[in-house]
Amino acid sequence: MNVKRTFLIFFLGFLVLFTTGAAEYRNGSLLLVLNEKNGRFSLYTDDENSPSKRLPLLADEDPRTSFLSVMINDRSYKLGDTSAFKIRLGADEQKPSLIFESSILLVTEEFSFIQTRSPLGNEGITITITVQNRQERSNNLGARYLLDTYLGEGSPGFPMLSNRQTIDSELLLTKANGDTYWTDRNKNVSLTGTIDTDVYIANWKRLSDASWKADYRPGRNFNYPPYSMGDTAVCYYFDSRPLAGEETWRFGFSLYVTVTGESGGTPSSGGTGVVAAATGPAAAPAVPSGAKTDQGAGPASSGPAAPASREQDLAALRELMARIDDHINSGTVTPEELASIESALNELRARYGP
Repeated sequence: MNVKRTFLIFFLGFLVLFTTGAAEYRNGSLLLVLNEKNGRFSLYTDDENSPSKRLPLLADEDPRTSFLSVMINDRSYKLGDTSAFKIRLGADEQKPSLIFESSILLVTEEFSFIQTRSPLGNEGITITITVQNRQERSNNLGARYLLDTYLGEGSPGFPMLSNRQTIDSELLLTKANGDTYWTDRNKNVSLTGTIDTDVYIANWKRLSDASWKADYRPGRNFNYPPYSMGDTAVCYYFDSRPLAGEETWRFGFSLYVTVTGESGGTPSSGGTGVVAAATGPAAAPAVPSGAKTDQGAGPASSGPAAPASREQDLAALRELMARIDDHINSGTVTPEELASIESALNELRARYGP
């Protein structure tokens, strides 16, 4: 075992947590994390049974598996992965947002905590995407949003649902056919998304690898051997449309969360999200509730990474570094000591999210 290389990998992976510019916003039991580095978001709910005290509502081992793409004149761009767009966090702390800028488009992805009760869930967020054509000439623009669902993947007996049917294979949901929501769930919690546009539910890798719309085959299972087995995902499609110079297009959807307990309960009726519409000047999005706590992006406040706990964590990190220096100098480490250090790093990592 190369001791120095092993510990270097551990620390390079961990130290980046202090410098990614990930901002946290909390409302009730929900925690929203926006990452300026990769242009992604993560969403959690409180979970006392988890070591990190929170449960991811979308796959979060690699948050990049959920993403927003835009289509400009038949060319697709995955926001956060393309150098064609610069990324920054919105300046208004009361309106959490990710902003993507290119010479052609200004894309604002704004997150609003849902404050009113709904049959779809106890709380949630609305994602409002505003696309502005920055050029004087018209451009054909489209968008898609891929969500890497996972709540039901490890829970036999809890397939995905819509308001009309059980979803146990590839399916295209449309509002025209009476579909108003989809639900991913396990025995403890459910995540429900509104439907105001075409929503394609299929294997994650199949959707992720597609340059735009994946080949739709009704009834195909959620396997994509040998790469991905039983891996579900939801993809919202907002079809390409001409957008005149300086014109703005606004669209989106809502995600509701319900803590279901052992019963595995589901929403009882449909609802509406953000209706897609073309406008002139950009309309002002809803103002979210909840206060911001910041990880490497502005002043920190109370919450999962409060200043006091952050200083304690940095002290713990320095202690771990001293232990690692000892092992590097000696050139040896037992499997037990390696596991102990890795466990301590993982505990610190859990406090700071993806």
